[in-house]
Amino acid sequence: MSSVAADGFNASELWELLEAALHDKEIAETAIKNVKAILVITLKNKEGKELSWVLDLKNEGTLKKVEGPPPKGDVQLILKDADFVKLANGKANGQKLFMNGKLKIRGNMMKATALEGVFKSMDPRPKAKL
Repeated sequence: MSSVAADGFNASELWELLEAALHDKEIAETAIKNVKAILVITLKNKEGKELSWVLDLKNEGTLKKVEGPPPKGDVQLILKDADFVKLANGKANGQKLFMNGKLKIRGNMMKATALEGVFKSMDPRPKAKL
């Protein structure tokens, strides 16, 4: 299991794919150029366990899992693990999640909207190879 995966979190697979994508210098540089922020994503799983991930798209283009209280970033997104997976896969709309109270945002609201674009531009799902 990689350093970004977490037992009991469905988002673990997405985090691993995103981390792998960020190892590509070109992808990381594009993400930094487009987002220019440190995003803290705090997820709560079915068992009620809460974990945070720090997506540095301001300086390093890195992703880290954080045990304990979440650090300060430019923006913090707080939502359920299942809702995050839907959001990252394009099956849920960030604005609707926010309006329905399923997504809480602390910090720079405009930077929060950039997260959806990050997943779309990277499309962390593996591409079929011919």
